[in-house]
Amino acid sequence: MDDKKVKILLGKRIKQLRQSKNYTQFVLGEKIDINQRQVAQIESGKSFPSLSTLVKLAKVYDCEIKDLFNYDHLEDESILKKNIIQILPELNTKDTQLLHAIAKIIKDI
Repeated sequence: MDDKKVKILLGKRIKQLRQSKNYTQFVLGEKIDINQRQVAQIESGKSFPSLSTLVKLAKVYDCEIKDLFNYDHLEDESILKKNIIQILPELNTKDTQLLHAIAKIIKDI
């Protein structure tokens, strides 16, 4: 994965976590000692947070730094479908049945 994509996906993840806490960019910036404009730059993938900022973000979100980089669910739809197909052979019968039931429910919503 190239640097640009990492910045974009990390920015989306940070934004998602911020919104889950109902923080504005301004509030998040205050909590991690950067201004709202810097938060916006990070969330848009135009800037990469420093290590100290990553540490502060992890503390605010009560997670480990590595969790900030957990953005598989933000990937392109075709990549997500490909990943699901790759996982299928690893599932046992019970898990396959559960996944099937979940997929049917989601499709019918």
